[in-house]
Amino acid sequence: MKTLEPGGGAPSSRPSIEQKAKAAELAAKVAALPHGASSRHGWLWWMCHVCLWLVTLSLLVAAVARIVYHDGTHELTWINAFTRYVYLPAYVCLAWAAWMRRWILSLVALAVVGCHVAWMMPNFVRDRRFDVPSEATVSQESESQTVRIFFANVLATNHDFTPLWKEIENANPDVVVLAESTRFSKDSFRQSPAMAAYVHANGVRKSQSGEVIVYSKLPIKSELQNWVTGRVVQTVDIEVGVHTLRLIGLHAPRPMYPPQYDYFGYWKKMVPLLTSAEGPLVVIGDFNATEHSLVYKQLRDSGLRSAHDDRGRGYATTWPNNRWRLPPIRIDQAFLSPDVECLRVAEGQGEGSDHRPIILDVQIRGKHPAAAEIP
Repeated sequence: MKTLEPGGGAPSSRPSIEQKAKAAELAAKVAALPHGASSRHGWLWWMCHVCLWLVTLSLLVAAVARIVYHDGTHELTWINAFTRYVYLPAYVCLAWAAWMRRWILSLVALAVVGCHVAWMMPNFVRDRRFDVPSEATVSQESESQTVRIFFANVLATNHDFTPLWKEIENANPDVVVLAESTRFSKDSFRQSPAMAAYVHANGVRKSQSGEVIVYSKLPIKSELQNWVTGRVVQTVDIEVGVHTLRLIGLHAPRPMYPPQYDYFGYWKKMVPLLTSAEGPLVVIGDFNATEHSLVYKQLRDSGLRSAHDDRGRGYATTWPNNRWRLPPIRIDQAFLSPDVECLRVAEGQGEGSDHRPIILDVQIRGKHPAAAEIP
């Protein structure tokens, strides 16, 4: 019912008391309607938020453990080995937290991402600690002979080595280092016509399955087998023109529990042995340790350098060579002393094995006194 304004004016447009009551009643009914869709959205949002917090905090714990207790347990060693993949979820957490303006979560995720970037950066930057002037390199190249080293883990359960011997033939290395050698691989190597040129070969001493064997076209002046936690470490001195190159081939245990594997005991003895070696040195083999391991850091801090880091190829991978459903990592390594120039490092195919081979070209820098002969 319309009301007249005082003075006989036009009807008022203001709602009456009755209209206000109806509007209030309608609003109450709307408020009482079920909010199923809105409620479900809220629960999903909070579940997502909680899950991202749990993921971020777990990665933060792993990062802190690496900093304060690097490879302190076998489990941490495995987590650190897969560093390039383990911390990738932190980037998703950071992006979501920043988008939703959850600043505390953003800061925590950013800390984890910062650690990951810092740990991965050396994989893409050359290790230039022992670079020499270009003019010195030219003069050394005219004096020193290039040595190509081919390392491969042949896989103990492999019985068909024909593809590997063909790959070695194509690479035409001066020195071949084989890990996980067995009676089958030794016999196959000797019977292969392409391997006949490698007349200098160790193996005359007592050995066992899984050993490391060195074959060489270059003269081997002396050799030594050390046994560390039941594993052979093969050391040979190779004549390279007027120089002597000491090569150490090894096959470390996996980071698993004793008695079958003694990863920590092995490296506790091996690190001092490797860092005390004199003269031009190449250490190559299946380390069962990645560039993110404590062992890798100890060798690097001692003055040795990775051939992959030297060439800016720290991102390269060698295992599991498509044989296992695991993301690829590099557990086969080559370390050099400062007086050894790395010209090239590459990975082969490694057909028949769960490892890709390493093909390494090196030169001895300048004139260096020969290392003390192996007794």
